Amino acid sequence: MSSLTFWKPGTVAPGSSLDRATQEEGTLIQSAPAQGLLSIQAQRQNLPIAKHRQKLLHCVEKHGVTIVVGQTGSGKTTQLPQYLLESGWASEGNVIACTQPRRVAATTVATRVAQEVGTILGDEVGYTIRFEDVSDKERTRIRYMTDGMLFRETLVDPLLTRYSVIMIDEAHERSLYTDLLLGVLKKIRRKRPALRLIISSATLDARAFHEYFCANTSVDEAVIVSLEGRTYPVEVAYLKEPAADYVSKAVEIVYSINHMVMAISSYSSLAGKISTDFWKNSWK
Repeated sequence: MSSLTFWKPGTVAPGSSLDRATQEEGTLIQSAPAQGLLSIQAQRQNLPIAKHRQKLLHCVEKHGVTIVVGQTGSGKTTQLPQYLLESGWASEGNVIACTQPRRVAATTVATRVAQEVGTILGDEVGYTIRFEDVSDKERTRIRYMTDGMLFRETLVDPLLTRYSVIMIDEAHERSLYTDLLLGVLKKIRRKRPALRLIISSATLDARAFHEYFCANTSVDEAVIVSLEGRTYPVEVAYLKEPAADYVSKAVEIVYSINHMVMAISSYSSLAGKISTDFWKNSWK
C-alpha cells in the first residue's frame, strides 16, 4: 500500500510521524452526517440550491433559456425539476424533462426524486432509457431520460409538444446527442416560445452557451445563474509520484481502497462478534 500513499500539498509529506489531521485538515468532515436521521424535507432544505429557489423560478419564468452553473452536490439535478413541478409547470398534462448523459444517472436520480416527491417510481416521477421505460404517459410529470432518448422523440414529435420545460443536465460533457439536442432545441424555441430550457452543469462554459442561445435573437433570451456552495467539503489528494497510465492507476487505486474498506468492515464485524460472544460467556 506504500505506493498508494496520498499527499495533500501544504501538509506534511508522507512518512512523517506528525498527525496531518491536526494541521490543516481539522475542519474537514471525514464522513457525511447521518442523512437518515433527517426527514426528506429537511434534507432538501439543507441543500445549497434551496436558498436560490425563487431566483431560479423567476429566471425560468422571464427567460427562455436558463443556464445554471452549480457545484456537484448543490442539488440542481434533483431539486430543480421538483421546484418546477411545485410551481405548476407540469399542469394541464405537461411534462418536465431532465436529460442525463448516462443511463445509471437517469435511473438513480429518478429513484431518489420519486422518494422525495412521495410517489412510486414510474408514476408521477419516472425515467426512460434505452430498452426500458419506467414512466406513465398519462401520470408522469417529471421524466428523467438519457439525451439520446429525448433526441429520438424529436423524430416522432419534432416540437416536443408534451414538454413545458426541458433540462439538459451535465451539458459540459458535450456528447454527440447533447450537441444535437442543443441545436434542435434552439430551433424548437423559435416555434414554441413557451418552451423553457435549462442548461446545467458543474463545470460549464456559461458565456459560450449564453452567446449561442442569444445569437440572432433577443438579448434576454438567456440568463446565467451561479449556485455557490456544496453539501460537503471535498479534499483533493495527489499520488507521491506521477503515473504514466492514469487510467490504470485510477483503477488500481479504486480497487485497493475498496479492498481496504471491505477488510476494515470485515474486521469491525468480527471484532463486534468476538466482543458479543465474550460478554455472553462472561455471564454464564
